[in-house]
Amino acid sequence: MKTNYNIIILLLFSFCIFGQNELSQKQVLEDYTIFKEIITTGHPSLYEYTSKAQWDSIFYDFEQTRIKDLTESKELFKSINSIAKNAYDGHLVIYHPKMDTVPALFPLLLKIIDGKLYTDTDDFGIPLGAEITSIEGLKSNRIIHEFLKYAASDGYNLNKKYRQIEKEFGILYYYEYGEKESFTVKYSINNSELRTIEIVPESFESLENRYPKRSSHFAMYHGNTDRVEHFKNTLAEKWPFVYYMDSIKSGVLTVNSFGLDPKEFKSRLVDLFKDIKKKRVSNLILDIRQNIGGYRINAINLFSFLTEKPFKQRISESTVTDTLPKKRYVIHSMADYNEFFKRYFASAEKKVGRWILTKDHAQEEMIPYKKPFKGKVYVLIGGNTFSAASAFALNAKNCQEITLVGNETGGGYYFHTAQYSALYKLPNSKIMVRVPFVKIDKYVLDKTVPKGSGVLPDIEVELTVEDLIDGIDSQLDYIVKHLIEKQKKHGNTVHNE
Repeated sequence: MKTNYNIIILLLFSFCIFGQNELSQKQVLEDYTIFKEIITTGHPSLYEYTSKAQWDSIFYDFEQTRIKDLTESKELFKSINSIAKNAYDGHLVIYHPKMDTVPALFPLLLKIIDGKLYTDTDDFGIPLGAEITSIEGLKSNRIIHEFLKYAASDGYNLNKKYRQIEKEFGILYYYEYGEKESFTVKYSINNSELRTIEIVPESFESLENRYPKRSSHFAMYHGNTDRVEHFKNTLAEKWPFVYYMDSIKSGVLTVNSFGLDPKEFKSRLVDLFKDIKKKRVSNLILDIRQNIGGYRINAINLFSFLTEKPFKQRISESTVTDTLPKKRYVIHSMADYNEFFKRYFASAEKKVGRWILTKDHAQEEMIPYKKPFKGKVYVLIGGNTFSAASAFALNAKNCQEITLVGNETGGGYYFHTAQYSALYKLPNSKIMVRVPFVKIDKYVLDKTVPKGSGVLPDIEVELTVEDLIDGIDSQLDYIVKHLIEKQKKHGNTVHNE
């Protein structure tokens, strides 16, 4: 029976399957040329990580060698991903052409820990937490490396890429290696002797139904024996929700998305913080580890409940084009780009082919809520924390009183591209390309962070294989244990008045 978390699973896998349609050299060249022109004339930070000379070399190499051997949309899709990854932009996304049916897929649900693959369930006779060392004779580290090109992230960050590979492993295997009748898998348990097992592919629907049963969803940690129910009520819950840990006088506020109606989002925040105040909690643990972003105003409104001072997010926004490149191939955009440019960049200054806006249109919204939370705040972050959620994490990072716990965010620290994006469909292969057109330079206080980083936690806590097997949310557990020790040491608490 279908359940209401199916849409969430589809979004997590976020793919459209492509066919094996053959292409002529002329068609391949046409689609590639369109893609190249779009990013070289419109992408606002194309040369931040890869120089123009390096890009010229990448294009030249492809045009002189690899493009001549391409005869299918599948191979062109792989090649465009290999090229696009050099932008190091999490908002530049290559989507797969659609097809009516989904092939049977590699069935194991996996978790990446320390760059290795581990089973996230105990299906197919392979126990939970077993290390998968090879699939079809290919070592796991090589497979992960090949999959990196399909997963976009800001800068040199791998956390977001790993989280996407975990979610989409079955379909990514199909993209890279094609359809298989069976898979020879080698694995080990606690570094013991390698074992070999033959497993058969599984339908997407079956994978979808098993997805909520991952140990890394931490149902056991929360005392819930029904993993599907736990998933529906936590990771699949789009609206913010709070629960309380009375023993440590703390509330845990989970915000999985900023992509929600801003008016309703603000209204729910007001109600939630009224309840938090009523509970008189001393500590607020804010979990945005699954938040991939959405409306910026929602991130701003949330932070307004946590600060007593006005705050800032951006120092400038810029674009390199006043017209949308290759507009005829756009199938979706937030608005007419010409109108957006005239309205949004009306006061921008043009410098060397770039329009730069130094006035933040949302700055007036960045003020404290009339009755903000006054206790201690901890924010849980990770690789899935992206876009507007990463901007929120940066606000927390800039605030000395808030502690970030977890892993580096998937969104860039110094800048990212977004604000306006357009979805293109290449005419022959039907490959889709989402391209952002605005570069956002962020307000940061600590300028020692290496370029290409995400927002770094104040306290980094990694998930271990032992945690995975035991179903322990190591990052949340770190905060809980810290507060228990703090409570024992000081013997007093500060209430949220």
